[in-house]
Amino acid sequence: MNTFKEKVYQTAIVQVKEKINLLKAERKAINDGILEDTKSSAGDKFETGRETMSRDLMTVENQLKQANFEFDELCRFQAIKQPSSSVQEGSLVQLGTDKYLISISLGQITVDGQKLFMLSKNSPLGEILVGHKKNDQVEFRGKSILITELL
Repeated sequence: MNTFKEKVYQTAIVQVKEKINLLKAERKAINDGILEDTKSSAGDKFETGRETMSRDLMTVENQLKQANFEFDELCRFQAIKQPSSSVQEGSLVQLGTDKYLISISLGQITVDGQKLFMLSKNSPLGEILVGHKKNDQVEFRGKSILITELL
């Protein structure tokens, strides 16, 4: 595998792991808050606060589930060692001066001083790129763009 591409995956994995750790800490804080909350004489206020914390906990649990899925997907894409002749999940694509890794939607990251975008195959640009080859022209938002590199 291309060493730059490997560094991209390592950077993304670190970011997703950090996100997972933050969400776990937030989940623990919410759980601790629920356990520490004792019923006061203002019963309705207690129930409202407890319900809010329960909803917050469900939101964090869903975000944690998504982050774990993203981590698993990154590991799966990282395991793809054979370069492909066409754009697919796991492909590192250069369009002009911009680089894109077709994987998970993580947005812009910086690796070795180079900015690139991690996007899903289901994103608008990802859907257009999948299946194309190096030196193909693609149309995106009214512009014709050349795929100059495919790793």
